[in-house]
Amino acid sequence: MLTYQDLLNDIEKSKNEKLAEFSKPILNTNIAIKGIYSKDIKELIKKYKDIDINDFDLDVYYELNFLYIAIGLKQKKTLKEQIDFVFENSKHIVSWGITDSTFRYFKLKDFEEALPVIQKFINTNDEFLIRYGYLFLFNFVKDKDNLERIFSLFRNSSYFYVKMVEGWVLSSLYIYSNEETYNYLLNSSLDYEIKNIAIRKICDSYRVNKDEKDKLKLLRKRLKEKITN
Repeated sequence: MLTYQDLLNDIEKSKNEKLAEFSKPILNTNIAIKGIYSKDIKELIKKYKDIDINDFDLDVYYELNFLYIAIGLKQKKTLKEQIDFVFENSKHIVSWGITDSTFRYFKLKDFEEALPVIQKFINTNDEFLIRYGYLFLFNFVKDKDNLERIFSLFRNSSYFYVKMVEGWVLSSLYIYSNEETYNYLLNSSLDYEIKNIAIRKICDSYRVNKDEKDKLKLLRKRLKEKITN
C-alpha cells in the first residue's frame, strides 16, 4: 500500500517553482505553495485514494491541505460523513482553490436534499464553508421550479470570497433564467457590490447577446445611482 512518504516524494517530483510564484497571489493563502498543475493533482488524488489521511502533516503547504480535503471527501461513504468531515477540518480549508475544486465531490442528489445542507453551510461564520454552500447551487442553476427558494438564499456578506461566489452563481442563474434573475438583481436588497460582480460576469459571457448586455449595463448604472443618491 502506498504511504504518506510516497505521496511526499511524488509531490516533490511534481512541484514547479514558477507555478508556485504565479499561484501565490491567486490562491491568496498564508501557507507555502509547491506549485503543482491541476492534472497532476488529479492524478495524485486518484493514486492515493486509499491513503490514511490521518498521517498528513497539515498547514505546511497548500497542496497537502488540498489533497487531505479532496481525498477525505472521496473516502467518506455518506453525505453526512462528508459534511461532518469538512466542518471538523474547516481550519485546514485555506483557500477558495480547495472549495472550488472539491464541492462536486459532495453526494448531493436533488434540491430538496441539498437545501438544508446549503443552509447549514451559509449560516456559519466561516468564509470558505459559506462559499461551499453557494457553490452547491451550481448543481441547480437550471432548476426553474426552485428559483424563488434559490434567490432567498442570497444574503449580504463582508467576506470577499463569499461576495465573489454569490455574484458568480447569480451570473449562471441568468444564463438559464434571464428575466427572473434580472428582476432579482433589480429589486432585491442584495448589496451593489455583489450585483455588480454578477453583472460583470454576465457581460463577460459569450452566451449572452449584446442587447441583453446593454440592458444589464443600464441596470448597473441605475443600481449605482441608487447608492450615491
